[in-house]
Amino acid sequence: MQLKDKYEPKQFSDLIFADPIARNTCHRYATSTPSKPSMLWGPPGTAKTTTARVILAERCGLEWSEIDYPEFNGAEITSADFTKLENTASWLSLNGLASILLINEFDEIDKADQPRFRAWMDRNRWLNLIATTNEKPGVSGTHQKIMPPLVSRFELVELDHPGIDHIIPRVQEIFESEGHPVAQSQLRRLLGDFSGDLRDMIPVIDQVTVQMTHKPPQPTPRPPQPTVVP
Repeated sequence: MQLKDKYEPKQFSDLIFADPIARNTCHRYATSTPSKPSMLWGPPGTAKTTTARVILAERCGLEWSEIDYPEFNGAEITSADFTKLENTASWLSLNGLASILLINEFDEIDKADQPRFRAWMDRNRWLNLIATTNEKPGVSGTHQKIMPPLVSRFELVELDHPGIDHIIPRVQEIFESEGHPVAQSQLRRLLGDFSGDLRDMIPVIDQVTVQMTHKPPQPTPRPPQPTVVP
């Protein structure tokens, strides 16, 4: 099994956050019924979709790999799909799963459909949503594809790129699981080129693990030879 599949976050403790406030908010969504839908926003590579999946799994009392949860993409949603969304939430509830819908790239919902989507949300408060977007919703001075009245229906959670100090505990755990105990000081050197994009973390670990596994054996030093005095 590849490292990516083996160590893909499956439970909340596997997730990496740059901001403790974002972590606490996401944990609240994972462990209790939220009062508002959640919108995870931030640049690519901050594990927005992965975090949303883990939240859904935690609400169901399972690991993400144990459930087949439907996902939607904003680019494919029109007002004609609203009934499908509602039916999906009903199906989830009937099957003992949390009636939460995951919509990625939420900003891709056509602006003409956004007022209708907001009205649909207001009519269906019994179900909940987790949306993800690379946009900066509600941040003044930036281009906004999501209408402010629709943004106001969500609790906004910013996910930012983590630094090396944020990822070291998880990386150290992975190395130890692979049989390569590594000190944190050594990890800082090994991860010196980490860009902050969590999608790059596992490939970096994979590369270093291969190097450590196939490291050529060091020659055994020969003991000093006694000096022969004629």
